[in-house]
Amino acid sequence: MKIIKETLNMDSNGLLIYYDIYRDLSINKYNGVIQIAHGMIEHKGNYSYIANILSKAGYIVAINDHRGHGDSIGGDIFLGEMGENGFELAMQDMHNLTKLLKATYKSQKFILIGHSMGSLLSRRYLQEYEKEIDILILCGSPSPYFGTTLGILFLKLCKILGFNKIGKNIAYKLSFLSFNAKYKKNDNLNNGKVSGKLWTNRDIDEINRHIKDNKQSFIFTINSFINLLGGVKKVFSNYPHKIQKPNMPILFVSGEDDACGKFGKGVFKAYKHIIKQGYINTKLSLYADARHELFLELNKDEIIDDVLHYIKQH
Repeated sequence: MKIIKETLNMDSNGLLIYYDIYRDLSINKYNGVIQIAHGMIEHKGNYSYIANILSKAGYIVAINDHRGHGDSIGGDIFLGEMGENGFELAMQDMHNLTKLLKATYKSQKFILIGHSMGSLLSRRYLQEYEKEIDILILCGSPSPYFGTTLGILFLKLCKILGFNKIGKNIAYKLSFLSFNAKYKKNDNLNNGKVSGKLWTNRDIDEINRHIKDNKQSFIFTINSFINLLGGVKKVFSNYPHKIQKPNMPILFVSGEDDACGKFGKGVFKAYKHIIKQGYINTKLSLYADARHELFLELNKDEIIDDVLHYIKQH
């Protein structure tokens, strides 16, 4: 067994999108290709643990840094700024990576895994490129946001009036800081101050690693928040095309203590929305006590094993 990781890049209208590919060089025939879409305000490096496990199981694993995240920055695109129409372009970047993977590793089963914002991007991907996917795994899926349209209008008004900083701070407080409300009294991880990250994980070592990582310590710009809310609105709308693969295996995994998924209630709404679109082979698994970052959680091995078992079953 010899797992290697290659870091490569691809051009996206002048922006270099960086991606990692993990594979076991001792394997002659792979079981499939797994593409992972990471979440908001993080990067591809957080997925090395699950990528190595999936590679050892015989899969080629690829994950890119979304624009405005990790190493996929340059020019007008910086950490937290995904650019105009950034959510849609991030989804297109994912599809471009898919095309590269399919051109290189032909006739392979293709699995898409999306975490958090990556699960939203993956559901948007499903709307546009359903034919590419054989199995879809959605982890830490956000709840549908109440007042999404109003939020977009408010942030656009702030942008027009030049209140960009005020707008982005309000959006940040209504999202991330509200997620941490349940844990705030026990959150002194940032040198004795509130870190705002205790809602993400029960593994304190992982949270401390995030706090020290400047690639996970930024805030979205007002433009990126507008794009994100626009993406949420599309994802939770009726699908624009008649679905062609109603029996596609789709698995939602979420922590019962994940504030982003409203402690199971919000992710259940996301699960029901997918079924309503006609995907009848959809399953939801909730993990007791687990929070948001399931693939880095205390019980990550259990969760990854369940995901791998699901992939092998289908």
